[in-house]
Amino acid sequence: MPVSVIADSGVGVDTWRANKLDPTAGATINGCDDRGTSWLLPGQRRSPTGNLYACPAPAPHPDEHGDWQYYGVLQMGYLGTGGDDRNALWNRYVDWDSSLILGLLDLMFERPDDGTYANVRASRVSDDDQYYQAVFGRAGSYKVQAFLRDMPNVLSANAKPIWNGVGTNSLTLPAGLTPGRSTSAEAAAVSAATPERTLSVKRSKQGLGFSLYLTPQWTAYADLSDEERKGARPYGGSFFFNFPFPANGGVFETTKPIDDSTINLNGGLRYAGSVWRMDFAYSGSFYRDRYTRYTFQSPFGLYPVVPGAVSAPLYQGQMSTEPDNDYHNLKATFTRKLPMNGELSLTASAGRMSQNDTLIAPIDCQGVFGLGLGGSLQLGPKNPFLYSCANWNTSAALSRKSADMRIDTTLVDARVVLQPTSDLSVRGGLRFNRDDYRNVYLAYNPLTGDYGYVSENGTQGSVVPGEVGLFNPLTDRSAVTRVRSLPLDIQIVDANFGADWKLGDRNTLGATFAFNRYEPTNRERQRIDDNSLKLTWVNRALDWLTFRANYTYLKQTGDRYNYNPYDFTYSISLPGYVPPPGGTPAHTVDALRKYDMSSRDEHKLDLMATVMPRDDMTVSASLRGDWNSYDAQIGRQAYHTVGATLQWEWQPAPSTNMSVYAAWDRSQLRLANVQDQGDGAGVDPHLGGSTNYALKGLWWERDTQRDYYAGATLNHRFGRVRLDASWNYLYSRGLDAFAYAGPSALAYFVDSFLVPGNAFPPMIYRVQSFTFGVTVPIVERVSMRLFDYYERGHVSDWHYFGFGSGLAYDHRVYTDGGPQSYRANLVGLLVNVQL
Repeated sequence: MPVSVIADSGVGVDTWRANKLDPTAGATINGCDDRGTSWLLPGQRRSPTGNLYACPAPAPHPDEHGDWQYYGVLQMGYLGTGGDDRNALWNRYVDWDSSLILGLLDLMFERPDDGTYANVRASRVSDDDQYYQAVFGRAGSYKVQAFLRDMPNVLSANAKPIWNGVGTNSLTLPAGLTPGRSTSAEAAAVSAATPERTLSVKRSKQGLGFSLYLTPQWTAYADLSDEERKGARPYGGSFFFNFPFPANGGVFETTKPIDDSTINLNGGLRYAGSVWRMDFAYSGSFYRDRYTRYTFQSPFGLYPVVPGAVSAPLYQGQMSTEPDNDYHNLKATFTRKLPMNGELSLTASAGRMSQNDTLIAPIDCQGVFGLGLGGSLQLGPKNPFLYSCANWNTSAALSRKSADMRIDTTLVDARVVLQPTSDLSVRGGLRFNRDDYRNVYLAYNPLTGDYGYVSENGTQGSVVPGEVGLFNPLTDRSAVTRVRSLPLDIQIVDANFGADWKLGDRNTLGATFAFNRYEPTNRERQRIDDNSLKLTWVNRALDWLTFRANYTYLKQTGDRYNYNPYDFTYSISLPGYVPPPGGTPAHTVDALRKYDMSSRDEHKLDLMATVMPRDDMTVSASLRGDWNSYDAQIGRQAYHTVGATLQWEWQPAPSTNMSVYAAWDRSQLRLANVQDQGDGAGVDPHLGGSTNYALKGLWWERDTQRDYYAGATLNHRFGRVRLDASWNYLYSRGLDAFAYAGPSALAYFVDSFLVPGNAFPPMIYRVQSFTFGVTVPIVERVSMRLFDYYERGHVSDWHYFGFGSGLAYDHRVYTDGGPQSYRANLVGLLVNVQL
């Protein structure tokens, strides 16, 4: 089947449809063509970089029916699973099960007289990762295609949510638990008795597209797709943090309902002439969520930290879901040929991203929330920390009923390439990009005159007086709280200039200088400049070796760093604000440098060699390194990555190929921070000051990640029998080590917290898989494939240590037990029929 017949326009997604059973979408089901990569010369052919081409599939033997030719393949059979076959990692994007299957249906119809064709392809029909595709068209005239694709995302196979209504927007407690009045022991008993279940999200996507040749120069195209997601996933659900206050509040891992859809639309016109090329395009995306929020019931009550006071009887929380949003973009590209074998291209686009979803009420409660003094929950002047739910559980408590937010984007991109001589090419580019935020949101309640957000579903202010999250210029003039959204307008200018110079037949040198100016608003810096120089060298001095080297140096600087540009988003910027007696608390430490705002030096090196010891053999090796140093006393200080890869490939004949590869990489991230000694109340922002940011609160972390990869493949035909085998190995080890100046550097210091060597246990992820298959011809056009796929995974994650004994601790209830080690096996017996 000619690839050009079904070539995609390059716009949109899902240009390749396959699944884990057959990731090549049938391309290798018939093995390799005995004639190799060329009908004219024996042996295998190589790409310009020296790598062997993959073997082509055998040419089809079509049958004829009138003016039409048709051919195809039908694969059907049985899959059987065993071992830990319900494990989430094993089933992540496929959800294997034992059943009869339609492995692949691929039918091609062609009419040589006028180039008309049709193709139907489907795999794993009615299974969780099924796909269908139908294409119809005429070469050089038009193409129409439609598809449907499902993909599961299994997130947990050992989830034990204590709530009823999983998958809906209302999570209620089961019998045995009373909202706001249950004990930790009762919650632990219900969690332990809850049967395990699978939490997953299934994506279903369907689409329709066409391309049409209007004239020899003009082409029109359009693509429309609709993607739906349904299911549930583990998610948060705080009811004020429980860690500093045992037997109080609650920290929950709830289940978030997923029920949304996204419509994507692409369309445009293209012109291709002898001198000019043009492209006029529109892209749109429209996201809709069935729910604006979900609610959950808490089994636990709240208790005040003030003696004699009483907490409001809150037991229901709410979490918002992703808002509905729209995206529109118009783009035009003009490309013209220039003298000196050159080309000039200019692209301009304008876009708009908007949200205007209905906003939910700040809190979902009845009666009162907050803290009552003297044991009373009566509203009045004697209870200044108590609030009426009726003033906050309605949309009338919002400053506006919908989001009414948008971002306008502008892009202009110009590029030029010239080749004055056959040995020299020069290139340059200039790019301008801007994002403008519109309609900042001010959190203001016209019913009460308060500014801000009700924190933690009202529970924080129901435990600690004055921490409800609200500012009032009359009744609470010293409260510091967030009141405005943060607009992040961005303007980026990129410029680059480079040249490649061929020094004879053996060497090519290249150099590219790039400049980037990043100008954000309302960030720590108003201007950041990146200057980089990239040098390249390609050497072919030896006929059997191609060597490539790239080195890049980048220096990032900027204007003066302002550690706190966010005052205007807080209540301290509002009329009527009065600093507390000790002064306004510091926003953060002045020595902090955020990694994207920090000054940075980067050195990047890539070395690649392709060795051809024989015409049918290739050895490839690469060595790479990326070293980043940040000018930060507090924040990210360094991030370094090094890696190496070695691969051997042998294709002695079209019917035989073997390969072995091994790779290694190591990354290290170093950062520093300081524990606030004043619990958020200190006013001195200076590192080393006498109050909240004293040097005794410093701590450092070093995160080291090592990854090892290896694999081998074998494909060989013994007479009429085809054998395929593969082995893959992945080992990943992450270690978090820390150091600190003193005990007060840790948020919750206890002697039992310390671990040997001041490092957490290593996080290990190891997967090893084997595949062995045999394809045996039965009769002409019919063959049988028997295969076995075995996979073993080992996971060790200290975040989940102890979860095997239960998922409820004090007032903390978790839903997911974490990733589990597994051993699973898949056996398949498939019959291939050439149609």
